[in-house]
Amino acid sequence: MPLGPLSRRRFLTNAAGAAAGAAVVATAAPAVLAAPRGAPRAASYDGRDASAAWREAAHRRIDQHRKADLAVTVTDADGKPLPGAQVTVAMRRHAFGFGSAVAADCLVGERDDHKRYRETVRTSFSKVVFENDLKWPQWEDPANRARTLKALDWLEGEGIVVRGHCLVWPSWRRMPGDVAGLKDDEPALRRRIAGHVRDEVSALKGRIADWDVINEPFWNHDAMDVLGQDAMVEWFKTARAADPATVLYLNDQNILAGGGTDAAHQDHYERTARYLVDQGAPLGGLGMQCHFGGNLTPPERMLALLDRFAAFNLPIQITEFDINTSDRDLQADYFRDFLTAAFSHPQVAGIVMWGFWAGRHWKPEAALFERDWTLRPHGQAWRDLVLGRWWTRASGPADARGRFAARGFLGTYEVTGTAGGRTKTVPAALGQDGATVTVRLD
Repeated sequence: MPLGPLSRRRFLTNAAGAAAGAAVVATAAPAVLAAPRGAPRAASYDGRDASAAWREAAHRRIDQHRKADLAVTVTDADGKPLPGAQVTVAMRRHAFGFGSAVAADCLVGERDDHKRYRETVRTSFSKVVFENDLKWPQWEDPANRARTLKALDWLEGEGIVVRGHCLVWPSWRRMPGDVAGLKDDEPALRRRIAGHVRDEVSALKGRIADWDVINEPFWNHDAMDVLGQDAMVEWFKTARAADPATVLYLNDQNILAGGGTDAAHQDHYERTARYLVDQGAPLGGLGMQCHFGGNLTPPERMLALLDRFAAFNLPIQITEFDINTSDRDLQADYFRDFLTAAFSHPQVAGIVMWGFWAGRHWKPEAALFERDWTLRPHGQAWRDLVLGRWWTRASGPADARGRFAARGFLGTYEVTGTAGGRTKTVPAALGQDGATVTVRLD
């Protein structure tokens, strides 16, 4: 229900008070040394067992919600079907947002590590987010902006979807230095923030698929303390006016992470989202950070929480996923199970890790790759699922009517038909309603 004219601090206090087709490949892990500082060791989690009840249902949901039927017809130049034509269906990109945070300097740099970084992004992810480069202070730095725009050009050229993070992180510490100086001048503060939202979204109009409009409001609310909670609605409306097509998200932490037990964060997040909707803010999606340490949320608990927030009927994205532990077996198992559970939920639209390479990661133990680019076991789990079990490759002869059928994961494809020494490849997009493709061999 609407919160009404509560102060921001009352809003927080009340929220806290209310709280009062292939098999997955098992990968051998290397011997684990003593845990480095900052990398907790988690014992295990409920639902890890191979026979856990949640798994079968998750796989059924994946087949139901993440796949569709692709029908191919191969004809000659006159449109006559070609029985027996050889057909190959090759997936090129997932429609689902499997991705990672990236750094602009690594995407445009020329060192060997930068080249490896770019190639990994190109071949591994359908979606990325700039970890820091689109944040307000960095955006106002001309050199950083130029570098980021160059990186964005490269990503667009590769057909990789980009999300924006973040427009307003409403703590004085997270905004440009001059903003805190406006805290005693409410109109000026309101103009400064709204102006930033308008300028950045307008500058990137049509290039950013979705934006985190507000980041971590549970702990960061200096701006709302001065302007009132209605300022959040204003920021969403300003962003919508600047780019009518982009999807606007509310992003916060500890909704799914931490064992799924942080009721204060969960309730506050739900109240904030409900307030935005009730006040007419163009809230388009729910962003849930998922930074895990020693307390791993059981898959069934995670699915129950996703069901709770699915009631908003908005897309949910896992926006900042990592598992900071040195226990490589556990890390790989939970990584596999988290991906499976999240991908199985029909309301989830993307899973974006908060980095992938230990050479550029806020928690190096959580990265998929070592500093020397050795793939860790959970990196192999990513490949086995995202580029293996959930990746479609199909081929075979067309039937007597020149038709070939396949069931594939939603995404973009190249479909090739070959007959009588002639070959042609056409692009195809497989959506939830399926797709019909004709390959005409001229």
